[in-house]
Amino acid sequence: MFEVESGKGVYMRALARDVALACGTVGHIAVLRRLRVGPFTEADAIVLDKLTPNDDNAHASAELLLPVETALADIPALALTEEEAVLLRHGRALSLLDLMGRIPQTDASGTVRVMDAERVLGLGRLEDGQLKPVRIL
Repeated sequence: MFEVESGKGVYMRALARDVALACGTVGHIAVLRRLRVGPFTEADAIVLDKLTPNDDNAHASAELLLPVETALADIPALALTEEEAVLLRHGRALSLLDLMGRIPQTDASGTVRVMDAERVLGLGRLEDGQLKPVRIL
């Protein structure tokens, strides 16, 4: 048994195959358990039965769910005006010149969490002099 800490895009079964081949043998994964995804740990997990109404739980509780902002908290935020938010919601790219002074420092991907007041509007990418919508919620 061993633990792997990896980034996105790593296939654990392929890793197990490659380790076995490097050892001159074959292998397989008997149990695969994800202990952490981004900021969430196994302790944050909720048993699906608590979210699905059934005989034991007539009223599933949405109160157990965290807001979407929780999953996106590590992505730099960019606040938009109401007019800018409407344009982005309709798939329009915004000129970065109009956003000067509000553009956060980003990683190489240029991805930002686009905010409409206090609400997450979605994800955008800073490229080619524009803020382009990537995923609007």
